[in-house]
Amino acid sequence: MFQDQCISVTDLRTQTKKCLEDLEKAEKYVFINNKPKAVIVDIKYYELLKEKLEQLYSLVEIPETKVTHELKTKIAETKKLNKSVLINI
Repeated sequence: MFQDQCISVTDLRTQTKKCLEDLEKAEKYVFINNKPKAVIVDIKYYELLKEKLEQLYSLVEIPETKVTHELKTKIAETKKLNKSVLINI
């Protein structure tokens, strides 16, 4: 991560156009209180990432014939979990 790629949320708010310049060349890291909180990328790069991720998901999908009743039950139980019981990673 290079210094010219790091921007504060305040700079993003007050100098949006300047902060978004050159996204085709490199992503921008948004910091809040000196901690990285987000990354801003060029729309073309984002679309490419999204497409590649969808391709990856299609490779790991479980065929319906391999989904057991037990697995379906576990999935249903998981969907009902309250977010507060999940570990914050």
